[in-house]
Amino acid sequence: MAETLPSPDPGAFPDLTEAHLREVPAGTPFGRIFFAGGIYGTSWSTFRSWGPTTSRFDHHYLAPPQHHPDRAIVYVAPAIPGPTGEVYPALKLCLAECFRDTGVVNLNRDQPYFAVFETTRKLRLLDLADTDWVLEAGANGAISSGPRDRSREWGQTIYAHYPEINGLIYPSSNAPQARNVALWERGADALPARPTLHMPLSDVGLRAAIETYAGQMRMPVVRA
Repeated sequence: MAETLPSPDPGAFPDLTEAHLREVPAGTPFGRIFFAGGIYGTSWSTFRSWGPTTSRFDHHYLAPPQHHPDRAIVYVAPAIPGPTGEVYPALKLCLAECFRDTGVVNLNRDQPYFAVFETTRKLRLLDLADTDWVLEAGANGAISSGPRDRSREWGQTIYAHYPEINGLIYPSSNAPQARNVALWERGADALPARPTLHMPLSDVGLRAAIETYAGQMRMPVVRA
């Protein structure tokens, strides 16, 4: 039976300690796929202030979705060791997170790009993967893999309760051994002036890796 995630009770949240946090040092690479085209075209450094959408930890106020000048988020893949000590490939994780719902990796629609940037300062992230915070706060594994509407309630409550954190690190529902980061506007000043890698997914330099990863995930690659 699948776990049911209860509503968050901030009164039950533990006092935040270093044992609940993952401090990601300056210079850590993060990858993301973004869409430069379409009616909602963005850039590699854009934080989304429109929300909440259907994404898991949008911390914007409750529906209806709207622009929030004081709250913004970006979902990124950190190049950090997972529970096995290996670093999960950021491109593979980004492909899974962006295209698994449609089941097709489209290299051209809305001009998808892959970018990698290295942070300029330390990030303090609430660790929902490798600490006991989830247990102590009255949550369970469904916070990272269950219905997203309830996870968004937790994201909004965590954001309000712990003003000292920059975002969340949590297991990917597509690859539980990998780690995702929901980075809030509180961490925007950790982004550099320019990325270390910035390439359209259609670039020949990414072709072999994309075809390999898409094949492993049983997703066709299309260029239409």
